[in-house]
Amino acid sequence: MLRRYVHITPMTIDKFINERSADVLEELCAFLRIPSISTSPDHNDDCRAAARWVADHLKSVGCERVELLANDTHPVVWAEGPTVPGKPTILVYGHYDVQPPDPLELWDSPPFEPTVRDGNLFARGATDDKGQVFAIVKAFEAVMGTGRPPVNVRFLVEGQEESGGEVLTELLQRDPERVAADAVLVADMPYYAPGWPAIYTALRGMCYCDITVRTLEGDLHSGLYGGVAPNAHETLVGILAGLKSSNGRIRIPGLYDMVQRPPKVERDAWKRLPFNERRYMKTEVGAKALTGLTQYPPLERTWALPTLEIHGISGGFTAPGAKTVIPAVAGAKVSLRLVPNQKAKKVETLLRRRVKELAPSYAHVSVDFIHGADPVLADVTAPPFDRIRQAFREVEGREAVPIRSGGSIPIVPALGVKKAPVILTGIGLPDDRLHAPNEKISLEQFWKGVRVFGRFFQLMGE
Repeated sequence: MLRRYVHITPMTIDKFINERSADVLEELCAFLRIPSISTSPDHNDDCRAAARWVADHLKSVGCERVELLANDTHPVVWAEGPTVPGKPTILVYGHYDVQPPDPLELWDSPPFEPTVRDGNLFARGATDDKGQVFAIVKAFEAVMGTGRPPVNVRFLVEGQEESGGEVLTELLQRDPERVAADAVLVADMPYYAPGWPAIYTALRGMCYCDITVRTLEGDLHSGLYGGVAPNAHETLVGILAGLKSSNGRIRIPGLYDMVQRPPKVERDAWKRLPFNERRYMKTEVGAKALTGLTQYPPLERTWALPTLEIHGISGGFTAPGAKTVIPAVAGAKVSLRLVPNQKAKKVETLLRRRVKELAPSYAHVSVDFIHGADPVLADVTAPPFDRIRQAFREVEGREAVPIRSGGSIPIVPALGVKKAPVILTGIGLPDDRLHAPNEKISLEQFWKGVRVFGRFFQLMGE
């Protein structure tokens, strides 16, 4: 039987952190030890284990209905907190899957052995997204108080965000009532800068594909046939070079026609943000120069313009030593990030057409699309945004700045299909090395997250 609901003050959250910090850190480390890499079938059992871990933990912190839905290998975790009549409903979205940790030799400690150094917790998934969604879970636990939270809370935690999210997408197409709520909270984003919390007004979309080139029936000896046999790698490189100019402009006819440039008032606001290009280049990018369409500022290039990137090239001989071979087959993994007004399906059509134009007649070239998502442009004027802004003001002492993200979260459009405002925010930092070796989360930021999200629940309950 539930005990009587009483209002909970912010001090309760601090008391929870003071008394439970060591236990919470060990719980987070247990979560991070699971190598739930959704892009690799070899880790299907690990993804299932991570889902079960999340489900069991949500039960332990007070959720009353917990289910694994839709899939055996990458199930969606659904959980409902205690019912609080007359109070708003908050849907919390997150994901338990992580990116591959390669290259392993660049990690200072093993990616699935969480390690604390200099106030940071290093592990794959530390900030994307296990650490961030776990901060919300702990915030929920902190405000449970005498048995009821200040609002109705639902959790939707998927295991395929890093590999397209088809399982959750199909689930929500069959059962859209899962996202019926007064607000959706997505914590999968970083602060703009240390001490500068952010609320995101837009996400870029995604179009990810494999481009495969075959020029021969089989590999050939480069001495006997060099000079006459078409080389698959050379052909592939020519196609890739034809997709983007040396100055960063994407050479896909019609692509830029769809770009909706941000209004001047938004671009002017970005100019007022603290930004040091030299420091950004050195500490975040780790490069000697910034590339791309340099007539646009770096923030506009990453937030409001489409990109085309080559992620990997395969084929031929790459092992140590020498093998003089003309490769018959070569492949590349390529993605485009899309901006508001660009649709993934339309971009797929344009890309396929362009690759066909660039392919020589002697080559068989295929374009296989792996996953895609439309960009998101959010309306941040709904009342729940005022509550999250207030929570950040109280905890951080600074207003959250409205910015865009160059990243993608494929499921966001489906989360808002029932018209609930989708709050895109988070407590990561720009140097957390998402998708890269030595991913981390600042422990100070993690505890700020518990405070911010706990306070958000309280303010929504008021």
